Amino acid sequence: MRRPGRRRVPVGLRRLRLVRLLTVAGFLVVTLRVVQLQGSAGQPYRTLGQEETVVQEVLPAPRGAIYDRQGQPLVLSVPVDEVVADPELLPDPARAAGELAPLLGEPPATLTQELSVRSGYLVLTQDLPAADASKVLALDLPGVTLTPREHLVAPNGDLAAPLLGGVNAAGVGVSGLEEEYQRILAGRAGLEDQAVAPSGVVIPLTIDAGLQWVVEQDLAAGVAKAQAQNGIAIVEDPRTGAILAMASVVRDPTTGAVTPAPENLALTQVYEPGSVFKLVTFSAALQDGIITPDSVIQVPSVLPIDGAIFHDAWSHPAEPMTASQILAQSSNMGTILIAERLGVDRLAAQISALGFGHPTGLGFPGASPGLVKPVSSWSPTAIGSTPIGQDTGVTAQQILDLFSTVANGGVAVPPRLVAATVSPSGQFHPLARQPGHRVIAASADAELVQMMESVATPVGTAPAAAVPGYTVAGKTGTSQIPDPKTGGYTPGAYWGTFAGFAPAQDPALAAVVVMTRPHPIYGGSVSAPVFSEIMRYALPHYGIAPTGGGQPLPPTPQEVASGG
Repeated sequence: MRRPGRRRVPVGLRRLRLVRLLTVAGFLVVTLRVVQLQGSAGQPYRTLGQEETVVQEVLPAPRGAIYDRQGQPLVLSVPVDEVVADPELLPDPARAAGELAPLLGEPPATLTQELSVRSGYLVLTQDLPAADASKVLALDLPGVTLTPREHLVAPNGDLAAPLLGGVNAAGVGVSGLEEEYQRILAGRAGLEDQAVAPSGVVIPLTIDAGLQWVVEQDLAAGVAKAQAQNGIAIVEDPRTGAILAMASVVRDPTTGAVTPAPENLALTQVYEPGSVFKLVTFSAALQDGIITPDSVIQVPSVLPIDGAIFHDAWSHPAEPMTASQILAQSSNMGTILIAERLGVDRLAAQISALGFGHPTGLGFPGASPGLVKPVSSWSPTAIGSTPIGQDTGVTAQQILDLFSTVANGGVAVPPRLVAATVSPSGQFHPLARQPGHRVIAASADAELVQMMESVATPVGTAPAAAVPGYTVAGKTGTSQIPDPKTGGYTPGAYWGTFAGFAPAQDPALAAVVVMTRPHPIYGGSVSAPVFSEIMRYALPHYGIAPTGGGQPLPPTPQEVASGG
């Protein structure tokens, strides 16, 4: 720094003294300022200097893992490296490409072309395993660097993919459980000089990976056979609400290939359930003493309501039927007559009490609470359409909640997908269970279960749902798909549903199967067989003893393939 007066020519003693005084004063000011900067006032400058010389690199925390109920990994975060090249620093792109190609799994010609473009920054791969990363470093190629990253791995491939969801390029959960539990799965990032980057929390699910695989295989086979548009299957422990398997698949109409659905249809797809919804009417009517299983009702061939004509799925003359027969044969006419005795207000109250129109409590992204109209907006014909599963939108999980409530003696237990969380330090934290609450009186529920047992027999609508050696209680549903353009229904388009539980008198497992646009259209023909196949594996898998006096069942193909 040039001092004041250095360039001036002395013109006299007085002027020289002035120059000297100014010089001394300037020196004192500078000295005092240096002392000040070395003290407390200099902290901002020291910080600035450190920021200019020390780079703190953010280290992303390893993402938390997701496991099934038995500790089998469903999603894991593994360390990988991102390989970045600066082509401008590579003297020989062809040589570098030849050395990198076998490690990156890329053709040498492709790499040579990429490295020959002087871009200054080129990502060669984002998920190089650690073993290969060390080999890349050993090549000592100028301009080639490695950046540590985390890569999510699904050891079981697409197993439960719609349920688990996924993350985006930034490592943020964007669907499924990965989105729902983003905050705790992501962990807490740290800085390199602090070495603080604890991994995310581990989440054990209630899902059973072995059962999930069987359910997906059986569902895919059923969807393919029925040439359905998509299919849903859920298995649950009705006593605890634990969801043991949840599968959603879609079929390519061109190739016929069945693959995991792009979203978890079990919680996001809303549909008119059809006759499985009749349990709402029967549960309320039994509880209020309006009917008993043996009550006889004169069922007409057709039933006009405010200009609309209702009928059964089969033609028949007016005939007497017991309430049990009405349920087993799924008579629309008989159900509507029971609903008329029940009344609109009581029917609506039972719909709400059984959870329809309300969130399931799972908190799953995109999950629908369903579509239930308030009584004030019911049309004059609603007393005919609503009791038989029309004019109401539900999800497959809500239907299973209904059947699980019946299986659990009339006590509704909220469903659960996550059993606990495990902190980075290994502490196990069970998630608090929501208490169950009674929805159906125990005596009425027992009567309803007894009535439902006949459905999976030759006198019912779903003999294909039977499981050798076990008693099954259930209900079928076949419903038309609405046409939003016309306000009516799409000709020839149906949903087919079967829901039930086993063993009927001591239920251990409940399940629902839904297919969209199947051929044939009936739930008893397309969904009930899938239910049977699933239960043939699931009941012995959980050590549930046969209840029908039969011998132990031979292993299914899925049991053989999965090792039991």
